[in-house]
Amino acid sequence: MGFLLRNWHLKLSAVALSTVLYTGLVFSGEFADSRLELPVRPTGQPDASVVLSGGLGTVEVVYRAPRASAALSSDSFRATVDLSEYDMTRAPEAQVLPIKIEALVDGAQVVGREPEFVTVELDRIAEKSVPVALDYGDVPEQLEVDDATVSPEAVQVRGAASLVGRVDRAVARVLIDESGIGVHRSVTLEAVNIDGQPVEGVQIEPQSVDVDIDVHQVETNKTVPVRPDIEAGTPAAGFALAGLNVEPSTVTLRGLPDVLTGITEVLTEPLSINGAAEDQTFEAELILPDGVTLTDGDEPVVSVTATIEPSVSSRTFVVGVLCQNSGANSCVAGVDQLTVTVGGPGGALADLTAADVTPLVDASGLAPGSYSLTPSIPALPEGLDLIGISPNAVPVTIVAPSTPAPTPAP
Repeated sequence: MGFLLRNWHLKLSAVALSTVLYTGLVFSGEFADSRLELPVRPTGQPDASVVLSGGLGTVEVVYRAPRASAALSSDSFRATVDLSEYDMTRAPEAQVLPIKIEALVDGAQVVGREPEFVTVELDRIAEKSVPVALDYGDVPEQLEVDDATVSPEAVQVRGAASLVGRVDRAVARVLIDESGIGVHRSVTLEAVNIDGQPVEGVQIEPQSVDVDIDVHQVETNKTVPVRPDIEAGTPAAGFALAGLNVEPSTVTLRGLPDVLTGITEVLTEPLSINGAAEDQTFEAELILPDGVTLTDGDEPVVSVTATIEPSVSSRTFVVGVLCQNSGANSCVAGVDQLTVTVGGPGGALADLTAADVTPLVDASGLAPGSYSLTPSIPALPEGLDLIGISPNAVPVTIVAPSTPAPTPAP
């Protein structure tokens, strides 16, 4: 102790002088303060543990070094967090650990850091076996799953104990295509909790399983109209098919989708209305494609009523015109022929003659001179109608009778 206190005032003066000289050296520009951003790396991680908090981030370091020294880089320092200081008895709760900065080159001095601490979460590594579940979602309506298997039926899940504890099963997800093609392939697994939500951050061994799903089509229904097949014969002369009534007008078919897709209607057996002059009713059998039946299980028979009515058409005649009621005067028409069109049932039109449709003009009370008269047909056979006369005005000249020349006297 005496040695330390001997000449203490001289020693204290030397320390003070060194401090003053160092401070002067710094402020004289020989040293400079700089900043670097460093990645924080873990050290001392406990065995069988895993870092839940991910990366440890970065730290900004303030250091002081002589100006004359070479430029310093991030390789000149090391920033670490000693994970051995983490209390594993409290895992996996978050704990605050200090960041340690070490200068790796001579002459560099760490002045400060930001932040000084980092929050770390560690957990023990755990492993357990979970069953494999197959999820193929909603199967298209026209398909049905026959057999579905996975191999293997159980897998190992490894990771942080807090995450592994949440895993309920490993799910193999596949999609059943509308084409009806089965699934026979390897499918990657996904760890999920009891609610089916994904659990991230765990490893599954093996990562995939073999999935085999047999799929086949099931029968479906389709409603289509019924069309009577009227192709044999024609109604009697003067009659025509006015309409068809089918009861029921539609039927619901049942069969495989591939068969029903191309069916747009169902025909009846061929029906004949040859020579019919009145309504016809048929009990007609439906012609169903192979592999198709009616959903109600009834016999494929419908009732068809063919409505037969007199055919309505028209007929045109080219005829002359008659002038009547001119008395003693002469009546001369300015046209030789008129066109007359008559409509009605085909049978009545077939019996019509030109004499039946010859038009007349009425010269009653007309004095000699020129006129334009409207032609008309006094009467047509029952069931016939006058459609038109062309032209609809006839030029007419009324001529008085000539006076006889006097007889010469003998």
